[in-house]
Amino acid sequence: MEGISVACLGPSGTFSEEAAARHFGQDARPVFCTSIDDVFDGVQARAAPFGVVPVENSLEGAIGHTLDRLVASPLRISGEVALPIRQHLLRREGRIDGITRVYGHAQSLAQCQRFLKHTLPLAERVAVSSNAEAARLAAREPETAALAGKRAAAIHALAILAEGVEDDPTNTTRFLVIGETSAAPSGHDKTSLVMSAPNRPGSMLALLRPFSRHGVSMTKLESRPSRRGLWDYLFFVDVEGHAEDVAVRRALIELEARAGYLKILGSYAMARP
Repeated sequence: MEGISVACLGPSGTFSEEAAARHFGQDARPVFCTSIDDVFDGVQARAAPFGVVPVENSLEGAIGHTLDRLVASPLRISGEVALPIRQHLLRREGRIDGITRVYGHAQSLAQCQRFLKHTLPLAERVAVSSNAEAARLAAREPETAALAGKRAAAIHALAILAEGVEDDPTNTTRFLVIGETSAAPSGHDKTSLVMSAPNRPGSMLALLRPFSRHGVSMTKLESRPSRRGLWDYLFFVDVEGHAEDVAVRRALIELEARAGYLKILGSYAMARP
């Protein structure tokens, strides 16, 4: 039986595809897109009922374009995936000798600097659009290698010369599942929202008080320029609990009366470790 269609960044072998498979199961049918915009647009056009987009990396921070699209889009967050990012050195040949070039996404190359400096100090480092593309190129060029995951290695029949070559083994990327609706309460949920504070002293503190007053734990607070005016910011907030939970609902009602702008991005089950 064919699985559900999920829009995600392609080509086949990306970490986005892996995140989609982790959330929806191995039978999920990926609809590959070339950009975050294409994922959002594809789901809005109903080319797929769900999409998976990266939103932040534990080392590199938030992905601003995803946050911008969440504000502008009618789509809701219905899930999240926390995916440990394991980078492997892949090559068509089963040996390290003779590698003159290493392909990888710019972030992957940056995250594997110590390994590359020690093991392949003379090899040219070439940034490409995705790790899956790096693997595709390495499969065609005998003197090259790629930084990518095991899924890409299997797809392109590449040997894994070295596993886990990232500088920081805790490297994790958080992906969001987007669709037309939020998820039902699971008992272990998170709610994401975006808001703005009126431009007056103490306004930000006033926005945070409803969470404290109703015993709602805030797990994330991040600012981003609103693009509506100089030094005008939006604040992205994650809190524990579902929007239908009594404490969260009361805090949001109070917050709505105080915020200059408020949008609930979605409630969804917290990612499993």
